[in-house]
Amino acid sequence: MRYVYRDLVLRLQKPLSPELLEQIRAEFQDILKAGTFEQVGALPEEADEPDLAALPRLRFCFDRHNAGRLRQLIDLINRA
Repeated sequence: MRYVYRDLVLRLQKPLSPELLEQIRAEFQDILKAGTFEQVGALPEEADEPDLAALPRLRFCFDRHNAGRLRQLIDLINRA
């Protein structure tokens, strides 16, 4: 996990299913400062870590206040 400007980027071991991404969007919108959850590839700002470039990512504008809910999000992803 790392911040890229205003966004929190979670690196994933495998892509999220469309159903799981929709579930995340529905259940965790309360931790967003703006925007939505997006599944993306490596960002240009992550070029300093080429060994992680192939990993899929979940990018979102985290409000930086709801650490417990962030942990719940991570637990949901890990269970999938």
